[in-house]
Amino acid sequence: MSSAFTLIEMIGVLAIIGILASVVSPKVVEAIRDAKVTGVIANLAAAKTAAATYYGRYNTYPPDGTRLAVVPGTNSPWTRIYGDQATLTQTTTVFGDLLVSEGLLENIKSPVGSTGTNTDAFTPNATTTSVLSCVTTNQSYPLIFCRTVQGTGTNNFTGAASATRTVFFFVPGVSLNEAAALKTKIDGPFSNDAFSGGAGGLVSDTVNGTTNRSPLIGGGNCKLKLRSGSTGSSGSTYDAFLYIQND
Repeated sequence: MSSAFTLIEMIGVLAIIGILASVVSPKVVEAIRDAKVTGVIANLAAAKTAAATYYGRYNTYPPDGTRLAVVPGTNSPWTRIYGDQATLTQTTTVFGDLLVSEGLLENIKSPVGSTGTNTDAFTPNATTTSVLSCVTTNQSYPLIFCRTVQGTGTNNFTGAASATRTVFFFVPGVSLNEAAALKTKIDGPFSNDAFSGGAGGLVSDTVNGTTNRSPLIGGGNCKLKLRSGSTGSSGSTYDAFLYIQND
């Protein structure tokens, strides 16, 4: 007698494997995404500790472009170890460069979003009307900024509503689901009543009962701005602005 599997048995096994794969695969993808977003939160916590240590050392947060990052123990300009790895000038030094050059932060990285060159980008403007206006959609690579933000309310983060200077983490090009997960982990769950499209939608925000067809999900300590595609559509990407500290 033959001990081989019959065709019907093989089809049954393949059908079971297919059913299990269809059930398990989405959970695996979701778990991987959640782990990456959790990694961003861990990096954010490290940046908060580094910023607080810097403030304790100098009693101030210098706005971008006002203080040069130097090689420790010298007056020589520091070479950025991420992005374009350029030797910095004062006008192109942002707060994250100071944290890394002084050994308060190991590096500036993000498990989600896009990474790319900083070449001739991020020429800082120390004062801005909104944290969202300090970068443009063609700029890339995660960075930590320190900006003097004019105005109040949605121009700044909830945690820095009356701040003089605001420190925040800029993560470009996160996906739709990553953006929703970041928003939920930092500001808490949001419902269909607050945002059209639900937790994965990020289509529009509702302020005082009025729905604004805007790429910006305003308020809180995680702000999102459309980077590419159409708001709420599959494949769209967002720039994330995550609050760190203020003075």
